[in-house]
Amino acid sequence: MKQQPLISVVLSVYNGEKYLAEAIESILTQTYENFEFIIIDDGSTDKSLEIIKSYSDRRIVLISRENRGLVSSLNEGIEKAKGKYIARMDADDISFNTRFEEQVTFMEANKNIGVCGTAIIGFGEGMVERISTYATQNSRLQTELLFSSIFAHPTVMIRREILVVHNLKYEKESLHAEDFALWVTLAQYTKFVNLKKPLLKYRILQDSITREADKDTEQRYKTIKAIFENSLKKLDIQNSEEENRLHFNLTVNTRIAENKISFFDLKRYFSKIVDANSKKKVFDNVELKKVLGKKWLWNLYYRREVGALFSKYFLYGLWSMIKK
Repeated sequence: MKQQPLISVVLSVYNGEKYLAEAIESILTQTYENFEFIIIDDGSTDKSLEIIKSYSDRRIVLISRENRGLVSSLNEGIEKAKGKYIARMDADDISFNTRFEEQVTFMEANKNIGVCGTAIIGFGEGMVERISTYATQNSRLQTELLFSSIFAHPTVMIRREILVVHNLKYEKESLHAEDFALWVTLAQYTKFVNLKKPLLKYRILQDSITREADKDTEQRYKTIKAIFENSLKKLDIQNSEEENRLHFNLTVNTRIAENKISFFDLKRYFSKIVDANSKKKVFDNVELKKVLGKKWLWNLYYRREVGALFSKYFLYGLWSMIKK
């Protein structure tokens, strides 16, 4: 009798021949072996399909069809999945061979956690490898969702039951930020964690889909605005267009650098969020001020205004940088 897989690994590839073999092999050599490996060839016109077919491992479940895009492919992979957990993987990254073992061990011991990510090592051509860490505690992660995604997407392991019970999937309306949108929705139903240890090497490409999407500022604004408005609804906050633009500029450090944000406007907007949270008690009050304080620090870094040092948000920002 065939063993039911505990993990369903979902990888979508479109013309990814350059790094695909390395990504596949990093999964097939995992120390934890009870998984199925769902690979969707999303209409590739290069040698991606040939590369996939060169592997005879019985755990591979190959789906090859016309191009439908990443969102459709990820949803299809999840629909086909049989495992208790969904593990994401991208076609140009490398999972450490103990990744599944360490994530499954944690998830089995912590039934209240619905999504588990990890730290990463960023690398790429001409780059020095660098460890990137993420917040680890649920209260902080839930709060950081006010502004941005909280996981390195290809590191996550998700309890499939939560997606099935609540009929959740990646949304096409959130294209190129589909993971961010999913975490905001999942925050209503479960808790999050990031393991401190890097368990994936994340390849940084200058022509990545996200980098290209960021170049179309207006379309990116519409997409991200629709996502963070879902978080603000929990606080009964309705923003003006000016406030939405300010919030959008705070979501990425490069936009903070480019937009010369006034500390007066920043303080007024932060007070609005803090006051709303005091009434609704959606987020941990201290963690909220730390997250806002970190945005304050980044604005100070770019604007160099001495007066900004004399603010509680500066102090909370420093506190937020202290590693627990």
